[in-house]
Amino acid sequence: MPVDKEKLQELKGRYDKAVALMEKESKSDPETDPFRSHYAARDILLEIRAGLEKLVIGTEEADGETRLIYRFLLGIIYKTLGQLYIFVEESGSARKYLQDCILSLEDVQTHPDAVIPLVGALNQLGILQANQNEPKEARETLLRAEKIYNDYNATESAEPLTTINDLFATKEEIESGAGRLLLEKTHTLTLYYLAQVVCTLGETDNSRTYCHNTLKRQLQFNDYEHIDWALNAVTLSQCFLTPDGLTHARHHLAAATFMMDKFEAVMLKPEMTEEEKAAQLETLRHRNADVSRCWVKYALYILTHSKERLMEDKEEDEKSDEEKRMKSLKLNDDGMTFALDLSLYETKITDQPVLMFEDAKEVYLFALGHINRAKDYYRADTLASEYAKVIMDLSSMLKYLAFFEENEDDQCKLHKKQADHLEDLVAQLNPTYYLVICREVWYELGITYMTMLDIKLDKLKHNDRPSPHALNKVNTLCDKGIKNFDKFRESFPKIDDTTPDEDMQLILYAYFHLGRLYYKKITPDKRMQFVNLENSLKFYNLFLTGCDRREALTKGMKGEIGCCREMVRLLPLKLAQINIAIGSS
Repeated sequence: MPVDKEKLQELKGRYDKAVALMEKESKSDPETDPFRSHYAARDILLEIRAGLEKLVIGTEEADGETRLIYRFLLGIIYKTLGQLYIFVEESGSARKYLQDCILSLEDVQTHPDAVIPLVGALNQLGILQANQNEPKEARETLLRAEKIYNDYNATESAEPLTTINDLFATKEEIESGAGRLLLEKTHTLTLYYLAQVVCTLGETDNSRTYCHNTLKRQLQFNDYEHIDWALNAVTLSQCFLTPDGLTHARHHLAAATFMMDKFEAVMLKPEMTEEEKAAQLETLRHRNADVSRCWVKYALYILTHSKERLMEDKEEDEKSDEEKRMKSLKLNDDGMTFALDLSLYETKITDQPVLMFEDAKEVYLFALGHINRAKDYYRADTLASEYAKVIMDLSSMLKYLAFFEENEDDQCKLHKKQADHLEDLVAQLNPTYYLVICREVWYELGITYMTMLDIKLDKLKHNDRPSPHALNKVNTLCDKGIKNFDKFRESFPKIDDTTPDEDMQLILYAYFHLGRLYYKKITPDKRMQFVNLENSLKFYNLFLTGCDRREALTKGMKGEIGCCREMVRLLPLKLAQINIAIGSS
């Protein structure tokens, strides 16, 4: 029995009506009935399904080609119903119809008429499983979709791939190449979903490979939105922030910037209204700021990694150099690149660790340009939380840049800049609304002033007669450090066994630093010496008491604990001596 052309045309008309309801008319559905058009489409699709199921049964004795066409159409209807039920949040029905599609087509999975709906149904089922906290099942489903795509390509079938429109059409009406393009786009979605699922399962390397291949295929088939592609590229770049991944991190950031520039060149159309043009320009500013923030993270990683590398044990470093070099060569030869000319963007910053201050300064200046671009959008008066993150990154850049500076006075100047930025930031924030950020800034300010203090004290060691100005500077830095650590610890309403470990560890370090800062204050006044040393003893005791109560937090504090125990032993003797001196004066 041949295919009933009239029946196919009738089915096509009803199917087109269902698609129009889902894709066009649904946009006008009222908020009180958001799925109205989808439910209307569902009723049409269910009728088509029932009709096709009868046709499949009715052609059991007919020629195989006729029955196959009805089976393929039924599989597509099952898949479409599955997608519809996902949209209206009826996951049970969605799963049933997607599985019906898979079961109905799996025995002909590499047939040109079956491969597109089958891979599409597996994609939808995989992401449904992932959203229902079944990541392992989702991975297996999506890997199956990937295998079917690869198996089909391996068959080198001479028959053209078909879409549902092709199944409804005559041979003359079939759109050349449409089936292949749809399969490629469907496979790109498989990789995109796999990237997310394997990331959830902790397979970082596999995840970034799938992510990169998704982006590469979107470029290859011109199937992307500029902004989305750029944001996905910069997000992926952060996964390459490892000692052997800097080249790829830079490459993905450069690709994102390339895409943003491409968007800027085409975003304004003559037919746009002024409001639409303004909205596009605002989008450009926003997303350029996001890309810039990722460039800053890249630059910051270069400086932090460079510092860590320089501080490693040299002998150990030499042993691992060859291993690192081979690992880097392997990573840089794994195809993780795009067919784009990115030299204009990549040559602006190194992809290697830096050794000297001048090299570190170039990285800093590059990052500073992107920090200013980010600040242009993320402003303190409109987006305070994001603005604070940008300033904290600037502070970190200055801190690591100071590590490479050999001149002590210039080191202090860089830390002073760091402190000024942080002081300005915290002055703009209301602790009532931004307490977590304020705590972070207060703590970082305390550390910064203490770092400056250490530099000043180190200089005094080589000066037998320090000037009053130098001594005053030491006390000023002590007072500023004390002030900020005090604000940090006082921001906690109560500090007891219920205080979270993460907070308690910083509080303990704050106690330690306060004990040290009070001890370092310089004064000829015996009474002030007594008060300072008494405060020092108080905070050293608080530190030790806290460590005793939270032993799990003290693994990395052995040096501080040893120092405190010694100071707690010596300070009472010093206090007694000063007390005697006060009494005899």
